[in-house]
Amino acid sequence: MWRSAARAAFYTGAAIAGAVVGTSVLIGWTIVRPNRDRRYDAVPRIRFGTLEPIDLMTPDGLRLHAWVLLSRAAAANKWVLVLHGYRSRRDVLQTRARYFSRRGFHVLLPHLRGHGSSEPARISYGYNERNDVLAAFDFIRSLRPNEPVSIGIDGISMGAAAAAYAVGFEQMRPDWMILESCYDTIRHALANRLAVRIGRPLTPLLTWPVEMVVEQLAQLRAADLDPGKALENTPCPILVLAGDSERVLKTVEIEYLYGAIGGPKRLALFPGAGHEDLLMHDPKRYIRAVDGFLRDFTGWKAPHSFPYRGPDGARYQVLPSP
Repeated sequence: MWRSAARAAFYTGAAIAGAVVGTSVLIGWTIVRPNRDRRYDAVPRIRFGTLEPIDLMTPDGLRLHAWVLLSRAAAANKWVLVLHGYRSRRDVLQTRARYFSRRGFHVLLPHLRGHGSSEPARISYGYNERNDVLAAFDFIRSLRPNEPVSIGIDGISMGAAAAAYAVGFEQMRPDWMILESCYDTIRHALANRLAVRIGRPLTPLLTWPVEMVVEQLAQLRAADLDPGKALENTPCPILVLAGDSERVLKTVEIEYLYGAIGGPKRLALFPGAGHEDLLMHDPKRYIRAVDGFLRDFTGWKAPHSFPYRGPDGARYQVLPSP
C-alpha cells in the first residue's frame, strides 16, 4: 500500500512539474516571439505635416522601418523621438505625433525590432531595443552633423524602458525624456502580467520558471532589466507619467522608478488610468503635464497660439509660453 502511494505521489509530482515546465516554455516564447503581422504598413495622409518613410540600420545589424514627420511649425534642429510600447505599432501614435508637431518639433516614429515593418527579432522588453533607440538618435543627429540639435524622447511602456537602457548603458544624451508607464524591474513586470492573465494563486508557481525561459530565449539576464538602475546618473530632465489604477504597474513600483532617477525629474499620475495611452485617456491632464514640463525644464515656448483638437475631439487652446 505504501509502495503504491509513493508511486502515485511520484507520478503526480512528475505530471505537475511537467505541466509547470511546459506552461513556462509556452508563456516565455509568447513573451519574446516577434509580432506575426509583418505587413509593410502604408504611409497615411495627414493634415498636420508630411510623413516620409525611411529605413534605419541598428548597431547590431537589424533594419528598422520608421516614419519622419516634418512639422510646419518646427525649427530645423528641434526633434522628438516617439517610441511605441510592447506589441504596439507606431501608427497608433499619430495623435501623439500631432501633439508634438503642433508644439514645434519634428517627429521620428520607428517600429522597434520584432514589431510592424521592422526586421523580426526576439523581444527583450527594451534591453536589446536600446540599439534601435541609438539608431534613431544617430539618424537625427546625422541630419545636421555640424550644428547643435535638440532631441527629446517620448517613450511608452517598453519604449520608455528601451530609452532608459540607451541612456544608462550606451551613454546616449537626449535633451529631455518622457517615460510613460515604464516598468521598474522585469521581475515585477512578469509577475504583474501573469497575475492578470492566470490569476494570483498560480503566479508564484510560474514566475521564476517563466523568467528562466525568457532569459534563455532572449539571451540576457533578468537582473539587467532594471530601468531604474539605468537612470541613476541621467543628467537630462525626465517626466514620469503613469496611471494610478494600472494592474501591470503598481504605484509603489512607479515610485521606485521615480526615486531611482538621479537628475531633474517630475512625476504626474493620472487618476483612474490603466496601462493605456494617457493622451487618449485624459487629454487635458496630459497637455497640462507635458506642456508644463517642457516649459519649466527645457525652456520650450509654443511657436504661436493655436487650437489643438485632442483625441476626444475637443478643442484645446494652447497659448504661447510666458
